[in-house]
Parts: sequence; C-alpha cells; structure tokens
Amino acid sequence: MGNYIYYILLALGTALLYGFSLLIYRKCNHGMARNARGQQGRRLLFATLLAVAPLALSGAPVFDEPSMLLSLFVGLCWMVTFPLLFHLTNRRTSPDYENYMDIAFGLYAMGWLWGLKILLGDGYWVFCYRSSVLDVGAWLLGVIEFALLMIPLFQWVYYIMYKVCIDTNGMKILQETHVNEVIEFMRSYGWLPVLCVVACIVGLGWLTIGVNVSYPYQGIPSLALWRWICVAGFTLFLLIYTWKTNHGVFGRTGMAKMFSEVKEYVENNSLYTQKNAERMQTLEVKPLGKPWKSPSTIVMVIGESACRDFMSAFTQMEEDTTPWLRGMATDKRHTLIFPHAYSCAMQTVPALEKALTEFNQYGEKAFYESCSIVDIAHKLGYRVHWYSNQGHLGVADTPITLVADTSDVAKWTKQEVNKVQYDEELVDFLDEIDPTQNNFVVLHLKGSHFNYMSRYPRSFTRWGRPGVQENVTCYKNSIAYTDHVLQQFFEYSRERLNLQAMLYFSDHATEPGRRRKPNFDGFQMTRIPMFAWLSDEYIDNHRERYEAMLANREKYFTNDLVYEWVCGLLDVESSHFDESASMASKQYRFTRDDLLTYESKKHIVEDQEEPVEAVL
Repeated sequence: MGNYIYYILLALGTALLYGFSLLIYRKCNHGMARNARGQQGRRLLFATLLAVAPLALSGAPVFDEPSMLLSLFVGLCWMVTFPLLFHLTNRRTSPDYENYMDIAFGLYAMGWLWGLKILLGDGYWVFCYRSSVLDVGAWLLGVIEFALLMIPLFQWVYYIMYKVCIDTNGMKILQETHVNEVIEFMRSYGWLPVLCVVACIVGLGWLTIGVNVSYPYQGIPSLALWRWICVAGFTLFLLIYTWKTNHGVFGRTGMAKMFSEVKEYVENNSLYTQKNAERMQTLEVKPLGKPWKSPSTIVMVIGESACRDFMSAFTQMEEDTTPWLRGMATDKRHTLIFPHAYSCAMQTVPALEKALTEFNQYGEKAFYESCSIVDIAHKLGYRVHWYSNQGHLGVADTPITLVADTSDVAKWTKQEVNKVQYDEELVDFLDEIDPTQNNFVVLHLKGSHFNYMSRYPRSFTRWGRPGVQENVTCYKNSIAYTDHVLQQFFEYSRERLNLQAMLYFSDHATEPGRRRKPNFDGFQMTRIPMFAWLSDEYIDNHRERYEAMLANREKYFTNDLVYEWVCGLLDVESSHFDESASMASKQYRFTRDDLLTYESKKHIVEDQEEPVEAVL
C-alpha cells in the first residue's frame, strides 16, 4: 500500500512540476506562435518525466530528505530566474522572445542531481565504505550545488542593483573591469551592504554543503540491482545531454549563451592583431596640405564619463567646472568647441572600439578588419605614443588595448590594488617624447569614472567637503580636475613639443545623480564634450580642413566618427577614409536626424532635453 501512495504522490508532484514549468514558459515569453507553444510544452513534459525518472525507478523520497529537497530548490531557481528577469526587463520593449532552455536545464539538473545522490546512497560500496564514500560524495555534491546556485544568485543581485536583467553588454563589462574598479564600486555602496552580500554567499555555501554533508541520502537497502543500473543509465544520459559541448542544454541557457557571445567577441577581436600586417600592406594614405616647418606634435586626449551638461564651457551653470577650457573657448580662432557631440555607446569599450577605427554604426566593417588612427598616423610618418591611466587587462585584451599595442610606445600607469592613480600621472610620460621628430600622442584618462571621489586628490576639492561622498558634487570636482589636467597637457605640449593640434572627446557620459546602469537610461549618458585647439601653422597649412571644422562645429556628431575626424584633421586622402563622415570635411553629411547611439538602437533626434550651451 505504501508503494501505491508513493507513486500517487510522485505522479501528483510530477504534474505540479510540469504545470509550474509550463506556467513560467507561458508567462515569461512574448510573441509565441501556437505551434511553438505546443512544441515547447511537449519538450517540457519530456524534460519533467526525465527529471523524475530516477525517483520513479528507485522509490527515493523527496520531501522528507533535506538533501533531495535542496536539489529541487536548485532546479527551481534555474527554471525561474533568467526567464523571469528577462521578461521583467524586456516586456515593454520587445514584441517577441522565448527562453525555455533555462526551464529545461532546471528540470534536467534536478534529475541528474537526484540520480547522483541515489547512486551514491544506494551503491554496493556503501556497505563497505559507507562513511568515507558518503562524506566525499556529499562534499562534492555540495560544491556542485553551491556553484549552480551562485549563478541565479548573481543574476538576482545584478537585477536588484540595476533593475535590468544582465545582457551581453553587462557580461562584457564584467570581463573588462579592473580589480580597483571593483573595490571602488563596493566602497560606493558602503561596507554594510557588501558584508550582507558576502554573508549571503557564505551562508549559501554553508547551506548547500552543510545539508549534503549532514543529511546525505542514505539509500534503500532493498533496491534491486536492475533498478540501480537503470538509474545510472538515466543519470548518465541527463548529464551528457545537459553538458555536451555541441547543443547541450546548458550551452543554450541565457547566461551560457551570453558567455559564449562574449567569448566569440573576444576571439574575433584577436583577429585584429593577426590582420595588422595585412592592413598596413594594403593601406594607402596620401598627405594633403603643407608639411610642418619643423618636427611637430598632435595630441588626442580621450576623456572618461565626462558629460557636457556639467561643464561650464558647454552649459550655463553656477559652478565654473571648466575654467581653463572656458577661457580657451574665448579664442574662437584657435579653439573650436563642438557643443552637439554624443557618444555611440554607454561604456568605454563599445564606444572606443568604434571611435579609434573605421568600425562605426553607419558602415559594415567589423572591428578586426578596420584601420585605426594609429595606422593612419604611422603611414604619415608620425611616431605614435599611447599613454593610459585606464589599466591594461593583459590576457583579456579589449579592442582599446589591441589598438594601443600597435603604437610605437604604449604604456599604462602602474595599477596597484587598492591604490588610486590620478590622471596627472600621465604628464610625466610626456618627458619621454622626442621633440625632434613628428609625434602623434594619445592620452587616455580615468576622467570621471565612478567612484567620482577617487578621481581627484582631496586637496583639489572645489565643492563639498574633502573625503565626503556626494555623487553630483564629487562628479563636478572630477570634471574640474580633468580641466586642470588638460591644461597641463596643453601647456607642456605647446612649450616643449611644438604642438600643432590638440583634440579632446569623452568615451561616453554619465548621470552622476543616479547609479550607473549598463544599458541606455537617458540621453544624458551620451552627451559628451568635444573640442579642438589648432595652431596658427596648422590653420595656414590646412586651411580647407580648418574652415570645414569651423563650419561644422555646431553640427551634430557621434564619437564613432572620431576616426574620420582625425583622418580629416591629419589632412589625408585614403580609400580607408570617408570624407562625408568627417567633421574636418566640407562634405560632412550627417544631421541630427541621421545620428544614432546605444549601438544603433536610439536616434539622437529623440533627445528633447539637450541643455542650452553657453559657448558657441
């Protein structure tokens, strides 16, 4: 009679489990055709039956075995987390999407976890080596379940922080983040929330390992050998089907697909280095204009997270956050302010991989097959120097470091864990530049990267109290510090390196009043500063380019066209240079209606809150 009750309860449990999986599928997916719903419904039914097969074959209980209940919980977490968070993020913006593999993976994970515990508890070796086998197996299963639970936990923490489900951009950012940025990020939340998260992780590990070790499934002494073999067969099948390399269930879950996409992205980026010699062989560049009278230098400064809404040279505001640039802008002959510049993305890497190369939102070239500003400068005979305060990522090289490494000299400030390097450190690198030859110098700032209070020395505090975290106030201080650093770059280069041109633009902007998000959250995240200073000799030698920039300075621009701007400023003719995309060309074709941001997903014309500029 007991067996009948067990199988009746198991049948009811199976029906509930299938109903729950079907409910998640139906409620957390959009735009499904009727035949698709029927097909996935059948697949989930098959997955549910496979999941409970080890229980049906062995007669193993679930609800009075803590270890078996934990496996059920692990599976349910996977079934719910990604489909629900993706649905909450995209339900108002995407007409159709379908995530069922996380549901299927959760079901299969239950099955093979239950199967492994049954095989461990009912194996013949248990009678001889019960203590050692159960202990080792319990520890291993505890670690496996802990690792499986960490992935849904991470997704929930990410969603709570940013109010969106993690996507490929978020996955890229995680890979490209320096350890010091992680430390600063945690400090911005305060130690109590961080300790709570750490406590949750430790508690999760203690729970999963503790339950498996303290309450291992003991098995059924009378289990027939054929049943044990059948359980082993089902478990092996579930493990192979779940984890196989090609078309395995895990590889088609949300997180695994994003990881795979980022891996493919990194692998494609590596082709950039492999194709470098090929690019340089085919690249032809014809210089126009007059040559310099004596060895000269062109400097390009890349800012970080600078928003022109908080810069007094661009926007009317109470605080004079950019006194040097605002003063320079009064010299309208030499200093050109571009008040309508936008970033093409909201993160450094996707913005600069386009800004530095032919790769942009408006063409078809991929990053790894595109020429860069370094390539163009080399063809013109410049010695290229690249100095950065952003940190070199080593084996996880980003497109930025791949371009930088093609320079004649590429150096990064020394990044020590838990030590801040201010952008002023880059000034010392300028001493290395030989003024007796033509130089093209790139300076990549840390700028106003969050945490803003860490971007400038305490002694530089202009507003607020030193050492007190108040995001908007600290952000303004960081903008003022960048202005101070730009002044030092300018004065040093003009006095010692025969400076002919200095360009500045930011990779992207930010909204200091709100915590930064990985996805688009308003146009303020894209309103960047951009200016150029040009010498008298430059103006005389490249009159047409100068007049084009003068005429285009109030036009709209996205920074994925910086490569074309630099080509125009260098005054070249090349099959790898589109004149109509350059702010230094009278053929510049883009208008506010044409330009895009957020990886081509948003139109600049949708920005209805662009502030009134103070300097034109």
